[in-house]
Amino acid sequence: MLIKKILNNNVITTIDETTELEKVVMGRGIAFKKKPGDLIQCEKVEKIFIIENEKENIMFQRLLNEIPIEYVKISKNIIDYARETLKVDFAEHIYVALTDHLAFAIKRHENGIQIKNDLLWEIKRIHKNEYKIGVWALDYIEKELKIKMELDEAGYIALHLIDASLNQEMNNTMNMTNIIQEILNIIKYFFSMDIDENDMSYDRFITHLRYFSQRVIAKKEMPDEKQPLLEMVKKSYVDPYNCVLKIKDFIGKNYDYYVNDAEIVYLTIHIERVISHNKHT
Repeated sequence: MLIKKILNNNVITTIDETTELEKVVMGRGIAFKKKPGDLIQCEKVEKIFIIENEKENIMFQRLLNEIPIEYVKISKNIIDYARETLKVDFAEHIYVALTDHLAFAIKRHENGIQIKNDLLWEIKRIHKNEYKIGVWALDYIEKELKIKMELDEAGYIALHLIDASLNQEMNNTMNMTNIIQEILNIIKYFFSMDIDENDMSYDRFITHLRYFSQRVIAKKEMPDEKQPLLEMVKKSYVDPYNCVLKIKDFIGKNYDYYVNDAEIVYLTIHIERVISHNKHT
């Protein structure tokens, strides 16, 4: 590999010979006494980033000039761990967003400034797997940097992972979390029961609600083809169906989104599964 650009002593860029994409290569002292066109010493390579989106690539390179190399390594390792654990692909912007967030969070911690995560309780309930990775990340950061941050940061890390897995912006992810929590509250009060959050039906329902809330925010309705199941769920799942009508009314009034028959059928079936499990436990 030949050096294309030198960002600093620890970071250079090169062109991949196969894909012809620009790669960001990181390693302590990798560019020391080097110039563009020189060969990269392979033994000094620690991390390689390939970001295809040109805008994201430029932003990432700028970021690498502003923060310590250790923070970039930590962010990359958290992303790799999350990808392997969740079995999902992340949008490329996570390299910029999470790395920048961690650098700022560490700086705030060093200055004794803590920002409370008002959605922490909801994140723990609704995005359990991402939150667990956030907790793992805090333990990892403490091990690497001897910095112990509050659990609020685990929630913020979880939100960044959700953003990147759904290719959303942070504000949208926070709004999605609020919508999901509001729907769960409607169900809780309609049936006068707490939902078992350890049940597989609950996990499937939360996954459905993520995509539902994403459609609500984007104002993009599910295709509303003729629903042969609608009459069946009306008759067979009377209470879940009536609960969904309350959800439909709430979403329409508060988010200006029409919950069509297709949405009603899927929501009713999911709620029936969750409630049935609760009744038998």
